[in-house]
Amino acid sequence: MEELKTKLPFNLNKDEKLMTVIFISDAQDILYSLICKNTDKFNVIENRLYEAFPQYLESENYFIANGKKINKSKSLEENNIKFSDVIILNKYE
Repeated sequence: MEELKTKLPFNLNKDEKLMTVIFISDAQDILYSLICKNTDKFNVIENRLYEAFPQYLESENYFIANGKKINKSKSLEENNIKFSDVIILNKYE
């Protein structure tokens, strides 16, 4: 277990869990999974998504998970996002 912990790109504190979230776009040009922690702020995860899909960096975007708009300044847990939830990226037109 200790060897596995040294290879993870994350340091896990008490009450933190690794999880994945799945991004799709309303244009259906993104289907992307990210590994993160339940305590990660959504805006940090959003920036990681833009590293992989820079074409969305300059547009105004909002995200929906479980039928609710995501508050970007809150953590995944605070937004009630759970393991393998699908998050929809929408562009403001």
